[in-house]
Amino acid sequence: MSKVEQFIGRQFDQIAFVVPDLAKGRESFSRMFGIGNWNTWTDLAKGQKDKVYYGEEGDFEFSCSYGYVGDIQVELCHHDGGRSIYKDWLDKKGGGFHHTGFRLDTREEYEAAAAWLISQGAPKAMGGEIEGMGIWAYYDTVDELDCFTELYWSAPAVLEIFEKMKRGEQVSLT
Repeated sequence: MSKVEQFIGRQFDQIAFVVPDLAKGRESFSRMFGIGNWNTWTDLAKGQKDKVYYGEEGDFEFSCSYGYVGDIQVELCHHDGGRSIYKDWLDKKGGGFHHTGFRLDTREEYEAAAAWLISQGAPKAMGGEIEGMGIWAYYDTVDELDCFTELYWSAPAVLEIFEKMKRGEQVSLT
């Protein structure tokens, strides 16, 4: 088993799209794919620490809607302000498929996977940390894969929230 297979290959669990309008995005995905339950969280970047955008301090703001198709999380990302890879994507490509997400089991695995992606020439494009809840970052794999790659680690309380969402419950991040 290669080093990357040890931590990335076994945890793919998210596909994500940038949308110019969350309500329209939810409506379209519900109609086309039967996603009946969405959880929408606004101001997700508010209060995060260590926000970064391509090596500089991040000023991004965004909101997301989350639904599930089986065990796969569908994330709809909306740019709310500042410099972000969501805004860059909208300006360059319009809305659409944006990234795949890989959840890591531990923060140590997250750090190892991040270091591996960087060693492969995929710089951190955007990221942050919700203290006590998790850390996340997008790595720029666009030239090679035509999308970004997200790595994230979530605390057990957040994983419980995701399980409730899979069951169709409305939940808040906190």
